[in-house]
Amino acid sequence: MPLKHTTETLLIFVLAVSIIVTGMLLQTLQDVPNGIIPWAVIFVIACLYPLSLSRLFRRNRADKSFRLLHWFPAAMLGVWLVLQGIAYLLPSLFVVLDWFVWGWSLPAVTIGFLFIIAFVFKVIRRWSSRLALLLVAFIPFAVGSVANEYFDWSPQMASLLWSSEWLKWQPSTGTGGTELANADVNFEASEDESEEQYRDRLRAIESRRERIERRVEERELERIAAESSSDSSTFVAAVDSSEESSAPSIGTTSSLPTRLPSSGFGWSAILVLLAAGYCAALHKKTADRLV
Repeated sequence: MPLKHTTETLLIFVLAVSIIVTGMLLQTLQDVPNGIIPWAVIFVIACLYPLSLSRLFRRNRADKSFRLLHWFPAAMLGVWLVLQGIAYLLPSLFVVLDWFVWGWSLPAVTIGFLFIIAFVFKVIRRWSSRLALLLVAFIPFAVGSVANEYFDWSPQMASLLWSSEWLKWQPSTGTGGTELANADVNFEASEDESEEQYRDRLRAIESRRERIERRVEERELERIAAESSSDSSTFVAAVDSSEESSAPSIGTTSSLPTRLPSSGFGWSAILVLLAAGYCAALHKKTADRLV
């Protein structure tokens, strides 16, 4: 009997998530040969995933295109390895590899989702709910992939995933960026064609290493500048608040004044005038009696 609609929808969503995870892991891999062991681990898992479903597909007579779609994560890993080999032979094509893994391999993941969407519209069954699930998976991934290009989370992910010693393989005669940085390598042009090709590869690897170092330094400078500006703004706000708290506000003082200010005549002058007026009135009244 054919696959149930619910089972097929679940498998479509799991396939979309597996493509996303594969794309994220691709950007954490080092260049060959240093990253060959982690690549092999991911490739074996990517192949075991469709193989584990092959019996279910045969029993339920699943569409051939749907079966092939589950090999897309393994195909992504295969394309990455092929691009590594091409870039090793032709260092000028390193830009193609950089484009392939840009933003957690966003271009490859987008192609995979387009294949899944084409299958969803082909079979018609429950296309609206399946398309909604694909959007729920793809939109957060797309936002995170673009943010990763600004915040560069891939080195932290790589150190977390591939920090085990058995996953690290550095051949004694390798041409990794670290070896080039620590060794005195001659990058001058050579008349020997084979030697010139070898040095051309070394120049490309060294150029890529320098680009990564500049990128890390720029991010570090931006982080330091952001922290310093935040500290200065916090200091200015603290100074302003302390000045406002120390200055007395209008109508309030820290203590009562010892003497209030006065204006015009005082009480003593008023009393003198009253006494003088009383004496004058009394004198006039006494004078009138005598008359």
